[in-house]
Order: sequence, then C-alpha cells, then structure tokens
Amino acid sequence: SALLSGADAIPDGSYAIDNMKLTVVPFRNGVMLAVACGLAESRGLNRVMLANHGGDHTVYPDCRPEFISAMSQAMETGTDTHVGIWAPFTGLTKGQIAAIGKELGIDYSLTYSCYKGGKVHCGTCATCIERREALLDAGIFDNTVYEKDMQ
Repeated sequence: SALLSGADAIPDGSYAIDNMKLTVVPFRNGVMLAVACGLAESRGLNRVMLANHGGDHTVYPDCRPEFISAMSQAMETGTDTHVGIWAPFTGLTKGQIAAIGKELGIDYSLTYSCYKGGKVHCGTCATCIERREALLDAGIFDNTVYEKDMQ
C-alpha cells in the first residue's frame, strides 16, 4: 500500500478507483479493531469507535456496513464484556460529518487529514482535496495551511 511506502508513494489528485486502490492496507480496520477490542475489554470499556464514512465503501472492504456488523458481532461474541463497535458516520459523507463538527464548535484548523504526513497538509492528495470539499459543503471557512494551494 502507498500508505505504508511513504509520502512519495501517495497519489495526488481526486479519488478515483485506480488511485484509491493504491491506499488500501488489507484488513487494516480489522487489525486495529481487534487490538482496540482487547484493550477495551481489559479496561472495562464496552465499545470501540470507528470513524469511517460513506465514501469509504467502494474500495475499502473493512469500512463497509456488513464488515462493521460482522466484526462487531465477532467482538461481542469473543469478549466476556461483549465489546462492540460504534460507527456513527458509516452512512454519512465527509461534508455531513464536518457539519456535525461545526455544530459542536470544532476548530478544524486544529485537525489533520493529509495522507502524506508532512508538517502541514500537502493540498494535493485526495484526502486533502476531500477535506477542502467537505469543509466547503459544510459552510466552514477553510483556514488549513496547505503546502500547495489548489483553490
């Protein structure tokens, strides 16, 4: 996966099937949820949150509603405390999620989304492009510092 190969491997431009596939880390959410489930049970917690969204479903199988349901059932069955998954954004767009954040008073200048992992957002990867679009859709002024201003 480009996500594991470093910033230079991350494709630029909007998401399309071909460049989205480059960012697939097989079963990434399954691995992280399994570890989080064990930690949650050992700490007396009864659920783990997954912040996937509706745009993830096409290429990322471990973001799809049927995966989340099956994984949650496996976690609940495999733990004495029945640890489950809470995935409230599964059916929402990034714009809808940003709007919820706006209602909650989130300062998006304090958040980070870029897949390239630099000190500031690159502005050219698909995640940065989708960030801009989501904030615009939610009516939020984007004061994010981008390495390259594509607007």
